[in-house]
Amino acid sequence: MTRTPLILRLFFASVAMTVPTALIAQQPAPALPQTGPVPMGAVDFVALPQLGKPSLSPDGGKLIYVRSQVDWVKNKHRDDYMLLDLATGQAQRMSDWVHEDDSLSMVNWSPDSTSVAFTMKGKGDKRDQIYLYDIKARSVAKLTAHKTGVTDLNWSPDGRAIYFRARRPDPASTRVRKFQITPFDTDLPYELWRHDRKDGKSHRVLGGDISIDDYSLSRDGTKILLTIVPDGPQYGSTEREIWLHDIAGGSTQRLTRNRYAEVRAQLAPDNKSFAYIATVNQAGDTYYEDNLFVHRIGEAEPRLMLADVPMEVGDFAWGDTGNTITLLANIGLRSELFRVTVSANRAERLTRGDHSLSEWRYDPQSKAHVAVITDAASPGEIAVMRSGDTAMRRVTRDYADLPKRFRLPRQEAFSWKGRDGQPLEGLIIYPVDYRPGTRFPLITITHGGPRSSSQFGSWNLSRAVPVFTGQGYGIFLPNHRGGTGYGDAFMRDMVGKYFNNAHLDVLDGVDALVAKGLADPDRLAATGWSAGGHMTNKLITITDRFKAASSGAGGADWISLYGESDVRDYRAAWFGGSPWQENAPLANFVEQSLLKDAWRVKTPTLFFGGSKDVRVPPTQAILMYRGVRTAGAPTRLYLAEGEPHNFKKPSNQLFKINAELEWFGRYVTGTPYRAVLPELPASSAKPKAR
Repeated sequence: MTRTPLILRLFFASVAMTVPTALIAQQPAPALPQTGPVPMGAVDFVALPQLGKPSLSPDGGKLIYVRSQVDWVKNKHRDDYMLLDLATGQAQRMSDWVHEDDSLSMVNWSPDSTSVAFTMKGKGDKRDQIYLYDIKARSVAKLTAHKTGVTDLNWSPDGRAIYFRARRPDPASTRVRKFQITPFDTDLPYELWRHDRKDGKSHRVLGGDISIDDYSLSRDGTKILLTIVPDGPQYGSTEREIWLHDIAGGSTQRLTRNRYAEVRAQLAPDNKSFAYIATVNQAGDTYYEDNLFVHRIGEAEPRLMLADVPMEVGDFAWGDTGNTITLLANIGLRSELFRVTVSANRAERLTRGDHSLSEWRYDPQSKAHVAVITDAASPGEIAVMRSGDTAMRRVTRDYADLPKRFRLPRQEAFSWKGRDGQPLEGLIIYPVDYRPGTRFPLITITHGGPRSSSQFGSWNLSRAVPVFTGQGYGIFLPNHRGGTGYGDAFMRDMVGKYFNNAHLDVLDGVDALVAKGLADPDRLAATGWSAGGHMTNKLITITDRFKAASSGAGGADWISLYGESDVRDYRAAWFGGSPWQENAPLANFVEQSLLKDAWRVKTPTLFFGGSKDVRVPPTQAILMYRGVRTAGAPTRLYLAEGEPHNFKKPSNQLFKINAELEWFGRYVTGTPYRAVLPELPASSAKPKAR
């Protein structure tokens, strides 16, 4: 008999302990006949399947993508590979793909489109290895038995080899390692390997006293563009440089010399230029938008592309020549594709709509684009755009019936001005039962990053937008200064002072919604995750106008956060340096910290964090919670055991939504909320007594 996993039993118990008994649905009421779509519930939302990792075959005929579904009994998201025939529109689950881990790698099609390579920890594997799936035979074969885990696969253009990265083996013996403690902040470096299909053996291409951070193959298969960092804990991302390796001759030449990190470097089809993304300006000054640079081999300096165009470059791909580049860019409320003419330094917009594109890839052989497209009615279908098309065409239909099943909220762009006259925009999402002329309770959700923006769609699990709107709340997603997609000056507003204008922009947006007759000023709430948690913590220390708040993975003390977090370099710009440098700007760190103002908080506030979060360690939530509790404001702290920066377990994702709805119902609307739980099979819902 299947037993309910301990984590799910504890989840049910935790709901019972933290939500008043009277508000819990012990037994669901008999369902009434439904004549139309209904508001989306918390269980419905968490259980929505998620599509991702799309990969188009080089011949353009087939598409493989991952469909992730919730398994409530095992308390995990189960990933399945799906094979879609684009001619017939038929998709089938590749059921003979056996895997033991929670996450499948992106597949890599062979150049002849007959098979795909992927990494997986198969039965008996201690670490990820390369496997090959034959499309016609529907068979899986293991290719490698590497000593360390394998990642970042790329086929050679002739199909004779598969390149991959793998960490250098630990030179210490198993017996010695048993009696050792690994030094903090150290990892074994990555090497570049080549697995030959003919002899079935793997051969090291590059390694030694360097670490291969990234690599890409030239289209003719003769060269490899490498992003290399010297080996050693004293070296960081700013020491990352680009090198060019000649496969036939074996020589390697350094192409860049700077003090910033280059990412996603790719050679032009003619091998005469390369391009990369870096968060710098033309002079190499740091903390700018993610910009695209083109560097001609042999020239001393790169060329910054589209310097005057407000956008954040997320990814790019060369066209057929060295004069065209297609890029995916964040332009605020949307992410779109653009075609850049390199010689003219000019961009042409390829896609338009109230949507967001992500996980985009371009296949030069089929000349087709594939991406996940998200909008108000869909958490993300797979879409394809071929040469000559004027728009992305959705090729999956997983969410086609969503508007028929659920009452989804209306989303629209909303503009206002900051108190200094700065034009600003965000999204307003209406309650599903909104009647024009009425005011609604408003939840302001600030985005993470802060180098990001809120966009159309916004189906993030940390936001639960359709669930809140189904309960009668309106949602405000402001794009405040410090975020991306609006140009360098907008994003750099946080340089020297994190809370310069960002928090004021948010409050001004709320005021604008109140003035417009939409938001009820007496029923306001604030929430956010990560940088959105930082913002929530700021808001509750400067105003008590929010009747309730929920802060997820938010910071409290900038000095300790700077030292504890796994990332630091980009944070130095906010304060003018690090806290341990000579003449450190400690006063600036302290002045902008939230903890020192926790005594002011009157807003009932929830705090959430993951016990294994290395980005914003749980000590930050503990500090803020204890300060707010001492101030006398109603508060609770939930630290999810084993969770990283973003909750991965469905039970924890559901618990957060239930807890927030109960909290906001209590303090914002005065409406009791009944926590909802998933229905489980009888055999697993009733554990066998001992």
